[in-house]
Amino acid sequence: MNSVEAPGSWEGAMGAAVLVGREREIAVLARLLERTPPSGAVLLMLGDPGIGKSSLLHEAESRGRARGFRILRLAGVECEATLPFAGLHQMVGPVLDHASLLPRHEREALLAAFGLVDGPPPDPFLIALAVVDLLAAVAADRPVLVVADDVQWLDPQSHEVLTFVGRRVAGPVVIIAAMRRGHTGSFLHAGFPELTVGGVDDDAAAQILSAHAPGLCPVERRRIQRVALGNPLALRELPITMAAAPSGGLRPLTLSDRLEHAFAGRGAELPFGARDALLVAAVDPAGDLAEIIAGTSALCGEPVTPDVFDPAQAVGLVSVEDGRVAFLHPLMRSGILQAESLARQQSAHRALADILDDVYRRTWHRAQSIVGPDDRIADALEANAAQALSRGAVFAAINDLERSAELTSWSALRGHRLLMAAGHAFGMGREDIVHELLQSAARTDLTDLDRARMEWLREMFDRTPGGAARVNELCDLALRSAPADPDLALDILLAAALRSWWGDTGPAAAARVVACVDRLPEMAGDPRYVLALAAGEPVLRARQVVEALAGMPPGGDADALRLLGIAAHGVGHMALAAELLARSEGTLRRQGRLGLLSHVLTTQSFTYVLLGDLVGAADTAEEGRRLAAETGQPAWGVTQLVCDVMLKAFVGDAQEALRGATEAELGEALGRNVMLSALQLTRGLVSLAAGRNRDAYRTLRAIFDPAEPSFHQRNGFLSLMFLADAAVRAGHREDARELVAELEVIARETPSPLLHVHLLYARAVLAADEDAEDFYLAALRQDLSHWPYARAKVELAYGSWLRCHKRIHQAQSLLTSAQSTFDRIGALPCGDEARLELRATGAPIDWPESSAERLRQITELSALRLADDEIAERLSLRRAVVAMYRDRTRPDTRP
Repeated sequence: MNSVEAPGSWEGAMGAAVLVGREREIAVLARLLERTPPSGAVLLMLGDPGIGKSSLLHEAESRGRARGFRILRLAGVECEATLPFAGLHQMVGPVLDHASLLPRHEREALLAAFGLVDGPPPDPFLIALAVVDLLAAVAADRPVLVVADDVQWLDPQSHEVLTFVGRRVAGPVVIIAAMRRGHTGSFLHAGFPELTVGGVDDDAAAQILSAHAPGLCPVERRRIQRVALGNPLALRELPITMAAAPSGGLRPLTLSDRLEHAFAGRGAELPFGARDALLVAAVDPAGDLAEIIAGTSALCGEPVTPDVFDPAQAVGLVSVEDGRVAFLHPLMRSGILQAESLARQQSAHRALADILDDVYRRTWHRAQSIVGPDDRIADALEANAAQALSRGAVFAAINDLERSAELTSWSALRGHRLLMAAGHAFGMGREDIVHELLQSAARTDLTDLDRARMEWLREMFDRTPGGAARVNELCDLALRSAPADPDLALDILLAAALRSWWGDTGPAAAARVVACVDRLPEMAGDPRYVLALAAGEPVLRARQVVEALAGMPPGGDADALRLLGIAAHGVGHMALAAELLARSEGTLRRQGRLGLLSHVLTTQSFTYVLLGDLVGAADTAEEGRRLAAETGQPAWGVTQLVCDVMLKAFVGDAQEALRGATEAELGEALGRNVMLSALQLTRGLVSLAAGRNRDAYRTLRAIFDPAEPSFHQRNGFLSLMFLADAAVRAGHREDARELVAELEVIARETPSPLLHVHLLYARAVLAADEDAEDFYLAALRQDLSHWPYARAKVELAYGSWLRCHKRIHQAQSLLTSAQSTFDRIGALPCGDEARLELRATGAPIDWPESSAERLRQITELSALRLADDEIAERLSLRRAVVAMYRDRTRPDTRP
């Protein structure tokens, strides 16, 4: 259906609207409200201007109220909102008294966003989390319906919060939002169910024309219907335009242009006072009648009263009710602005600035009232940005700094302000905004320090493969920056270290990074310093890193714990990493710092996989993946994908592991050795489970080959246990022993528990038969309480060795323990292997139904065996195209 009245205002002008031709859309809304799930629901309506989205929102509101829903509204305004969280305040203002039910951190963040309390700047995601919990608390009494119109014009903070709430809606909360087609934004890309609102059919169009223009002749009626294309607002407004046109015709413009011209023309015919009032209302998103009257008086140079709007109300442009001025459709606002010159618009902004007491809004309007540099206003806008940040309104601060830069006369300061804005955008994970701001900053006369800062920001979003040359460039940049700004120098060196870690850029580049870090002794207590050492030289500096971690104070904030936990993970101290990351996770959750929480959860997932806590890894993986998407951090999302792929291989989901590995290799993992080595391990595990032992050995051996794109020295440690298994089964024991001998030398240089635990296993499995038992017993004497998977692997291998030597009772004890551990932690393929060994000892065993299905899959995979010569040919070809990182070893799919 669509409204016979003008779509736009929900109360007053639309209260008695009759909807025509929208039975399908109404049915969708009715089902949504009738069947509201306990976990809530979201619907996005998309359509052209004037198509009737607002009318449908009004219909949804009426039906929701009839069903007992509490109604909360918000609407975007085309002219940029002057106050951060303006849209959000519309929505939660009526229920803000329920904020007392929120946890303290959330309550303070939400109130700080509205400037109601003082305190440290709240994290934007904590504000969003507070809104989720606030709506859930309100919905505990009765269901809540949020109706959001013109989402594309919400202030950026409110837009992001609404998207976040939609993704995490909890309780009986329904969000129905309307957005113009052709616009973009996070709400559009969040994947919510969509309802496309198109034009009404010819019969409904005829009804609308009959109601609003009964005097049209058939020719005029057909022409308007042809032009309107079923757009109800056009069907109402175009007859008026045609009647007013000198020729009685319609100009050949797009539909929205025609409507804007229609409204502009209607405004142009009003008395001068009414035109001034409409212009002030159009540039003032607040809509406060007293404020607009004061601004109009300043613009006219004489006092005016509210009845100045009477002519505009008479022609259906605005409504004035309860101290508010509202345009009856957003196109009316843009039409009024379109009809006025830039000079007139600037005068209206200047008039508002003259009468406003709010410093933030006054400065914003002054900035809109001028063209060209004005350093005084530019300075005030920078102060505005600081105020916005204090309220958690990061996007408002970015906009303020960008406009401040435009008004700044000194090129170097202009560039500095653009970089400040880019830094805040980086903190929000908005790569698109960072890129645009850096492009603008590059056209200014940056100082050497700001040029270094720009390079650092570029590096943080640069996911292209880069070798030692780029690492050395960053080191040079850091050394030049260190005397003036050691903090920035450490940031740059950490970026260089991480590039070295991700891509394994070689020993010379790694040595250069840590040598430069050593030249910043005053920063040695900084967690970034420790992480730079761990990422730059995870083997040679592991001892120094572990000592530094031990010497850190027991407290520390959540971000420091996060960095230290990642450093512990980097040097292979997984138990310590798990402890530090868990402490960080708890604090980040309480503080609502969800962007950093996604980093922690992803690193935890990897840590748990390597320790063997596969259940814990699965628990954190899903949330880590979701948070990476919600907080706009695709690189962490891909990292989580790689972890998920490994996890699937460990738990026996071979088909999904291979599918995910291919997806990751063709995506962000391309050229990142640390990820490619993990994916190579995944393929090796699948091959081992399928009995393709020679294939498995070649696949895993490539991780230790510096000529391979999957080579990564530290990540090779986590593959050693499985390489030893493949070596024994494929007859490559001697080659594997040579590799183990090389790693024994490395083990004397690093205390990495990851390497030492894997060596315990590899020594025993690869040992000569007469020496094997000593090595197995030595391994079991070690404290492996933090390494349940590794201990169970030792028990399984030793139990198999004992069975082969006819020591059945001892074998059964070890194999039973191994099976129990594998089942408990979720390592299903190894649990099945332990069952097979137990069956060979004559012990009775039970096969879970899941195991039978998994064995069927493994049997199918075994049938996909490649001939050895074809494997060798593929490996040779891959080495020839290492630079492309695309030709990967994967199971053949031919029957």
